[in-house]
Amino acid sequence: MIAVAMLGYVNHVPRIYWLYIALFGILVCMLASVFHYWRFLKMSEAPISSIASAAQGYVELYGQARTEKPLKTPYHGIPCVWFRAWVFSNQQGNHQPHQLLDNRLLDYQESRSPFVLEDESGQCVVNPDGAEVIYYEARTWRKNNHRYVEEYLPAHQSIYVIAVLDTRKDMLDSAKLNKEVSAHLKALKQQPSRLLNLYDHDLNGEIDLHEWELARQDAIRQVQSTHAMQAHTAGFELAKPAGQQLFLISAKSPLQLRKNHLQWLGVFISLLTFFVAAYMKLA
Repeated sequence: MIAVAMLGYVNHVPRIYWLYIALFGILVCMLASVFHYWRFLKMSEAPISSIASAAQGYVELYGQARTEKPLKTPYHGIPCVWFRAWVFSNQQGNHQPHQLLDNRLLDYQESRSPFVLEDESGQCVVNPDGAEVIYYEARTWRKNNHRYVEEYLPAHQSIYVIAVLDTRKDMLDSAKLNKEVSAHLKALKQQPSRLLNLYDHDLNGEIDLHEWELARQDAIRQVQSTHAMQAHTAGFELAKPAGQQLFLISAKSPLQLRKNHLQWLGVFISLLTFFVAAYMKLA
């Protein structure tokens, strides 16, 4: 917008073109203001919660990121939880070193492996496929007429995620419950002294049907309790929402992001006021 206004001033454009420049500025500022306000609202409407207390649905989480298996950027070997990388063929001119005679994309890679987000209450899995990743770290270097570019989120650093928390795949159905209860009872049978100590209430050295039913009920409660505990840790998965909701992964905290959007909103509203005033004066 500044460049267009400067070009118009230098070339002494007619008054009608200044009206078009003002209209163009109004349109751009309105779109930018709506964009930043929409992003601010999206970051404010998602419930802020700890991982252990998060309910299924659209959530906002903040914690430290790590991977179960080591992940490194492909060309520089930097430990990270997510990366994307490009390789370009850059042949420089002989007379003008900064001129690129060739700028072909030779290779592109992006990690799609899930990583773990954890806070003081627990942990969950983040599936980055389809996410908007911002405020990452980046490195660029040249070697043998090739330009390497890597963008990445470092491992063991705080990450802010807005996504859908999905727990449906971890629901304990009757078939899975029966299978785990059977495995628990089988392991208990292989320890007869422990089985008698726990459930031989009449002290006759045998487990009758009533006592075995008590053992089975305890096994059911233990399996359900274990599953409930896991459901509030690694069983959760953060993934892309089905609709138009924001799916964001950022190395900046939610407070910093909201502050940035409010600052840009103020800038564009000020510019909008200026262009509206200019248009009214020219009209």
